[in-house]
Amino acid sequence: MNANTSSLSSLCTASQPAVRAGSAPSAVATRPSVRYTLSQLHLSATEIDRRRLDIQMRMPQVAIGALHQFLHDLFADDDLVKAYFLHVGATSAAGHAPTMPLDLSERAAESAGTYWGLLHRHEREVAAVAAFVQSCGYYWCARQQALGGHLVPVAVSPRTYRSRIAVAQRELLQEPLRQLRRSHPELGSTLAQVLGMDCDGDVDPQQVARIQAALGTAQMQVH
Repeated sequence: MNANTSSLSSLCTASQPAVRAGSAPSAVATRPSVRYTLSQLHLSATEIDRRRLDIQMRMPQVAIGALHQFLHDLFADDDLVKAYFLHVGATSAAGHAPTMPLDLSERAAESAGTYWGLLHRHEREVAAVAAFVQSCGYYWCARQQALGGHLVPVAVSPRTYRSRIAVAQRELLQEPLRQLRRSHPELGSTLAQVLGMDCDGDVDPQQVARIQAALGTAQMQVH
């Protein structure tokens, strides 16, 4: 956990519904979530480092160094690393196991990066990176829920839950995006707008729209 996310735990665990992989972040689950063991929730430093390396191996392999560094900065957060490996959801009626966020993110990145409507290579790389991280707040909150022991739905509106995820997302992405803007202002502003963080900076709105279309298509294909 870093300074940006240390204050988020209570936000995402208080009066929060169970969440399921494959659901939109705004959805309220109707079945209990996965039950976790202590070893699944509390990892050793060695295991965290090993899983961070796994993420680095499976994250989009981009040619733009600034995007590569952005991903490394984001996943410097130990709790986010843990969140990407914590299975969320319930076993389906067909017997399929809950899905791991890293698997979903990897598939989303692959889909977004090959979207037909993107015109340039750097757009494909931005789309892949954005798809890989666009649900990080959702996954982070799902892990906080598991830590809080909420195994059944509780009373909270979808609007409230969406707000909590948005706050977590902003806290997680704020500093990595700031560093990206420092090294590559145009790229940082474009990625921030693609992820819905803000509207600052001089960016190409048509390019942003193309990349966001790629993200939307990827989400539909993955979920």
